[in-house]
Amino acid sequence: MDRERFDRIFDNDDYKPYPQKDRIFAGLEIIKKYLPDEDIGAAEHDIVYAADCDELIKAGITEEDAIMLEVLGWHIEEESLAHFV
Repeated sequence: MDRERFDRIFDNDDYKPYPQKDRIFAGLEIIKKYLPDEDIGAAEHDIVYAADCDELIKAGITEEDAIMLEVLGWHIEEESLAHFV
């Protein structure tokens, strides 16, 4: 997958949110499949940042997993995947 397709997935509002309680943890589990040493890279008042988008793409994230991250509420911010808490 290229960066353009990755960005389109996260710009799409057509995906129905996934009703899961631990959406941040579930997203980190997906990210760890591709970047095993990745964890929460930074946090602010109400948001956590994880993987750099380009590193995740280079690691081979599938379109299905990228869609699941979007469904889980992850979004792109500051060139990283982020999730509000």
